[in-house]
Amino acid sequence: MKTAEALRLLGVFTSAQWGMVTSRQAKDAGIDGVTLHRLAQAGHLDRVRHGVYAATIAVVTEAREEQAAWLMLDPAEPAWKRAPLDPNGGVISHESAARLHGLGELVDDRIVLTTPRRRTSRDRDVCFRIAGLLEADVTTIDGLPVTTALRTILDLLDQHTDGSHVATIIQEAVEASLVRLDVLAERIGPYALRYGVRRPGGGDALLDRLLAEIDSSIARLAQRPAPQRP
Repeated sequence: MKTAEALRLLGVFTSAQWGMVTSRQAKDAGIDGVTLHRLAQAGHLDRVRHGVYAATIAVVTEAREEQAAWLMLDPAEPAWKRAPLDPNGGVISHESAARLHGLGELVDDRIVLTTPRRRTSRDRDVCFRIAGLLEADVTTIDGLPVTTALRTILDLLDQHTDGSHVATIIQEAVEASLVRLDVLAERIGPYALRYGVRRPGGGDALLDRLLAEIDSSIARLAQRPAPQRP
């Protein structure tokens, strides 16, 4: 392949979000599978996962695998055209969202996405949860729609994640000013019974029960020193 032609084709990647496109998007731009293979062999492209390629000069973020999985939800649609709550897309959630927020130490050996309808993937490390999300449930990290720290905590409680792991995430989220204790106590009440708190709607009691597993409490977190300004 001539250098000028290679540079022209690579322009499709470098102009895309994260320097990454799906093979379907590449085809729509006039780059067939054989050409993709040649560009990869020549060291111009990385095959991130099946059907997704990135320019080797693109910045690699901690969210690269999630970015690629998210792109494949709607492989024909460029990233910049998609809304956070795209009905054909999804939102990074649960353990994957916790990792991208930098919260906790959950085992993160799969990519979890919440979608508005049933989805499947040929990639075994991608799994889906079906739920209707609101705009307030979603934020953006590295250009990706990700559930907020609050929604992530609620999702983890809903699937009965180990209490000490959730408590660590709560503590770190509060310390990072990603969630407020009063809002959290109000929202987690419906999950009290499944964690052994018998008082109906006992959000405060559940919060203290969880925090006690890591030798903390609502009072201790509420009295934490204000973060130092740089």
